[in-house]
Amino acid sequence: MAIRDIITRWNYTHAMIERALILRKAIDNWVFATDELKPLLLTSAQWNMLEKLGSILGVRLYSYSRNDGKEVSDL
Repeated sequence: MAIRDIITRWNYTHAMIERALILRKAIDNWVFATDELKPLLLTSAQWNMLEKLGSILGVRLYSYSRNDGKEVSDL
């Protein structure tokens, strides 16, 4: 089942990306088989970008959870 993004919760963006990567083949098949969705078919480069973004957000999520949910800037 897909996870929907919630704009005020970046950790949901991470969860949505991770789930999409798990379901990539099913998503590609569904979009390809549905004429009105074909323009939304992601390229390999776009899937790779999602993998990288998921990794970046995963590091941030780990840092956030290690600090008991307190925002700590690590820039």
